[in-house]
Amino acid sequence: MEISLDLQLPRDAASVPATRRLLDAALAALGVENRIRDDIEMMLTEACTNVIKHAEHGADYTVRAVIQGRRCVIKVIDSGAGFDAERVPRPDPSAEHGRGLLIMRSLADDVRFRSFPEDGALVSLEKRLTYGEDSLGGLLTAGSRVPVLTGTDPGMEDFAARLFDLARSGDTRRLVDFVEAGVPVNLATERGDTLLMLAAYHGHPETVRALAARGADPERANDRGQRPLAGAVFKKEAKVVRALLDAGADPRAGSPSALDTARMFGNAEFLSWFEEAAPPA
Repeated sequence: MEISLDLQLPRDAASVPATRRLLDAALAALGVENRIRDDIEMMLTEACTNVIKHAEHGADYTVRAVIQGRRCVIKVIDSGAGFDAERVPRPDPSAEHGRGLLIMRSLADDVRFRSFPEDGALVSLEKRLTYGEDSLGGLLTAGSRVPVLTGTDPGMEDFAARLFDLARSGDTRRLVDFVEAGVPVNLATERGDTLLMLAAYHGHPETVRALAARGADPERANDRGQRPLAGAVFKKEAKVVRALLDAGADPRAGSPSALDTARMFGNAEFLSWFEEAAPPA
């Protein structure tokens, strides 16, 4: 089971309760226990509030929530200058201000901060989910063979790194063996690069086709909003572009889209393919 929620929001205080309600509605529908929902609500509130207060540039920010089996990952991405969380002193719990990082670290099972110079920052929060008896989520995850690759387990982290390397190197057979054994086909790095995106960006059309045939999403963007098809156009990987189009990738999706990228570089071959795949209205 995998449910994704992507929101692009204005840096306005009113966006926080709206985001909270949307995610909590999904969690409630699945039957996630109340105490877990309360923790997620508070974590999300602190992460979004931090963006609204401290991001220096840009009118929008992005919230991406992925519910995958018994795991929920929330990523909040802003377009400001970012900050170094390790250099922020741990606040006094009794203080009125500066408690956001402390709250996130205490409630989440795993917290990660990434800063991209002059291009924003990423806060990633992970929470293990427990479902009520006879709940929808409990039924959907019963008997699941999908491993939970959490950052709190070094062994699982090493295993995930091996899978990402297989995608980058185009080792289709071994990667497919792992997927068919239960590895999530849309498994992604902490920056949101899926196995399919890594294979596409490194020029492996057969790996792309094999993953797409097993349910990999060719439209899944990473945390910077980049999509596999646009990346393949940028890298001028014609066979990968063809494989993604055959898998249903939309050349007009994203910003910049694959179509925008092809126009930028004047690639007439790709533009003709895109017209065939999605003729103008």
